[in-house]
Amino acid sequence: MRIGLIVRGGVEEGTEAHNPFPVFVDFIRRLALNHDVQVFSLQGESRASLLSLIGSTPPPHRFAGASVHALGTTRAPRLRVAADVARVLAAIRASRPRAERPEVLHGIGQAPGFIATVIGRLLRVPSVVSLIGGELTSLPAAGYGELRTARGRAMMRLQLRWTDALTAASRFMQARVASHGGQAYLLPFGIDVEKFQFPVGRPDGPPFRLLHVGNLYPVKDQLTLVRAARMLVDGGCDVRLDVVGWDDWNGTVQRETAQLGLAERVTFHGWRSRDDLVPLYRAAHALVMTSVDDVAPVAVLEAAASGLPVAGTDVGFIADWAPDRAVATPIGDPAALAGALRALLSDRGRREALAARAQAWVGAHASLAADDAYLDLYRALLRSRRW
Repeated sequence: MRIGLIVRGGVEEGTEAHNPFPVFVDFIRRLALNHDVQVFSLQGESRASLLSLIGSTPPPHRFAGASVHALGTTRAPRLRVAADVARVLAAIRASRPRAERPEVLHGIGQAPGFIATVIGRLLRVPSVVSLIGGELTSLPAAGYGELRTARGRAMMRLQLRWTDALTAASRFMQARVASHGGQAYLLPFGIDVEKFQFPVGRPDGPPFRLLHVGNLYPVKDQLTLVRAARMLVDGGCDVRLDVVGWDDWNGTVQRETAQLGLAERVTFHGWRSRDDLVPLYRAAHALVMTSVDDVAPVAVLEAAASGLPVAGTDVGFIADWAPDRAVATPIGDPAALAGALRALLSDRGRREALAARAQAWVGAHASLAADDAYLDLYRALLRSRRW
């Protein structure tokens, strides 16, 4: 099968440092094992003009058996979507004879999905769009959500109408698609379960180690996290907090941590590779996620695979899993989160039961083999022969 993937982020060796979604790199590797995969990457600003690309595209490089076109994107925000459509279309037409072009186009995320949808219509090939974040939400206070702008709303209306297949990784997102009149296949991307797999049991506290994995910015709401930690300490619970992720909030969380008197209890690790995360997952007593909105955070899957119980706000996988595989609390409520964590940390049996059920779910539904379901979807679309 000839598959065209459109992604944001670099796709190359050592790509974790450049791609915020390394799970999609694993996806590329899986598909390229037995199929002809072309990847159109829109990471970074293009060094070539759009007009020059129409006549001549940069040569692709190879990654794990896939052919990767590093196209970049335009500098001008108002022209970006139209220019990226033209850029990817030019690369498809120039790189292969017509008979060797992709039979199916798959865009991951809002802008790549829009590009896949439009080009799929133009070239009469099926399009698949994976909704992975804020495509169907508007949170102006957090600077998050594609529905904040007229352009974003128009793009999503088109995708809901024209895309041949939408996918969502969580039932939380699947329900959101349905609320907008669409239908999405429930297809989580797979993780390398063996990399993280670890027995559920681990040494008990105190001190108890809490772990948070996610870039620091408003939609992840780490302010609720550190405020809950302060309440735990004030209530006599000896906790330590490890925070992993890039700081995209200009030191806001660190300043709040210092003002709360938690500087000696909270460690900000910055970005860490998946290999570096493994010992943190294994040393922790719970993963805590406090997002205002989150569709399917990979950290939840990795923590569950590591035998680590998960607690946090009632969104994404946590909303899907509560109460049997995770602990869910209201958004933006540090007191509720602190109370739930206090109860969880004081009950080792409950922690291990939650962790065991979540670990079993990940093994059954989100291992790398789960990515093969996308191949089944591609084949079903090609069999329908509407193109």
